Amino acid sequence: MDQPKYFSSLLGFLLKREYEKDEDCKSLETLKEMVFSEQDDVTLELIEFTYNKCFEIIQKASYSDMQISTFENIVKESDFTTVQQECLNKFWKVNKKKIHEIIYKTTRFNNSLQKISWRIDVKTKSKEISEINEPVSIVELKLKNTNTNTNNNNNNNNNNNNKNDLIRFEMDKNQLEETLQQINSIQKHLQAKSL
Repeated sequence: MDQPKYFSSLLGFLLKREYEKDEDCKSLETLKEMVFSEQDDVTLELIEFTYNKCFEIIQKASYSDMQISTFENIVKESDFTTVQQECLNKFWKVNKKKIHEIIYKTTRFNNSLQKISWRIDVKTKSKEISEINEPVSIVELKLKNTNTNTNNNNNNNNNNNNKNDLIRFEMDKNQLEETLQQINSIQKHLQAKSL
């Protein structure tokens, strides 16, 4: 298990099984057959122990979006061999962003703003008033449904995943000012929470 080729294969299997949800990587027996079949000294128990130890570190690092230097320090403090530490560090450098994006996508449960467009129009008349000449803003929000919860038994649900919604609305000067005040309030709260 101390050879980089085998340990890197174990990490690649972990990535496919735990994060990419590859159907071919369901059990550790599959890993033993694919990678360690010719190594008699590597038991299924050893594979499971090493796999779980690697998964624990990678999971902790991925959920906190751990920086590479911090990850290297945690790995250095563990009881992995030098070769295994090098493999883990290389794995994290290569796959950090990918794993974080997978976790981010799977933990999102609502829509996200994909694009905002706007223009100014002049309202010239309405039913009640024949001449207005009042500027209004027309706002268009493009939302992306990021719901990744798929259900094979419900095809309608699958077809609605990752669809985009378009919302158009009109705001006069007062409504726009109120909206901007609310957005500024949201921004202040977010900044306060991120400190």
